[in-house]
Amino acid sequence: MDFVLWVCRVMHVVSVVVWIGGLIFLNAILNPVVEYEKATRSSVIIAIQRRFQPFVWSSLWSLLITGFLLMLLSPRFLWFDFSTTWSQLLAVKVFSFLVLGFFGWQQAKVLERIVETVGKEDEVFEGWRRGYHRLVKRSIGIGLVALLSAAGMMVV
Repeated sequence: MDFVLWVCRVMHVVSVVVWIGGLIFLNAILNPVVEYEKATRSSVIIAIQRRFQPFVWSSLWSLLITGFLLMLLSPRFLWFDFSTTWSQLLAVKVFSFLVLGFFGWQQAKVLERIVETVGKEDEVFEGWRRGYHRLVKRSIGIGLVALLSAAGMMVV
């Protein structure tokens, strides 16, 4: 049983690092360089963003499965009981995960629009591109809320 818990925790942490770390890379490194070089329509940049999407989905599924197992294997967990600080932090973490999943789905849809509008007017393309980067920033913020909730669960 301890081995299963250990494997779930490791996979959970690795999935968070891949997902949120990738989003931070897109936001803090890739996007500023692309804007400085004025290469926003570059096929390489769009290919990098598209290539990241499967990592988002694999992280999402891994987080869902390992999070569910960790939740069920915890002696503190009681269904629909939010009377303790730990269970309230768990609720925040689960809600954050759901919002992140929704934002991940939205990012995939917006990325499809970006690919469709590469050859079109600047305003249309830039609108979708800015929308994609807003979603990335929001996802990073929600991811940080989830990480702080998880840290709080470890302390409480």
